[in-house]
Amino acid sequence: MVIRMQRKFLLMPLATSLLLAGGTAQQKRSLPQVDPAGLNKAVAGQKGKVVLVNFWATWCSPCVAEFPDIVRLYQKYHAKGLEVITVSFDEEAPTAIPFLDKQKAEFLTLIKDPKQDDDVFIKTFDRDAGETPALPMSWVYDRSGKRQYFKMGRFDPAALEELISDLIAHN
Repeated sequence: MVIRMQRKFLLMPLATSLLLAGGTAQQKRSLPQVDPAGLNKAVAGQKGKVVLVNFWATWCSPCVAEFPDIVRLYQKYHAKGLEVITVSFDEEAPTAIPFLDKQKAEFLTLIKDPKQDDDVFIKTFDRDAGETPALPMSWVYDRSGKRQYFKMGRFDPAALEELISDLIAHN
């Protein structure tokens, strides 16, 4: 964990250097690896905001189909208090990065530690995820950090937007 944290801080000067040199952070995007404890910490660190967490992969057609809705929700509600954290279940970051760039995903995206079994990762993050978890999976947490929504499979964009809008307005 300490090594990963140090690596994260080392990337900031690199990103700053790229921006000053005329490059963009998006061109040099990286996906930090995450384990369930790190993901829980990232979600907990967003207290005071509504948080949408989504597990996805480029090889998952329902994930790819719903991803533009995640981007749209982020663009519409980020300034009002929505944070989005997505976790790619692709084997390697270079597989996911072109997809993220094409989608113009500007929110925090992590990649599951490839050494950890998918089901173990999911069940460790959320014990209530079921016996046979499947992608995509989405959670919404209110401003106090309490889970308000869980969906295995593709979410209903209108229903999810209504929930997020309500949580932002009433929390």
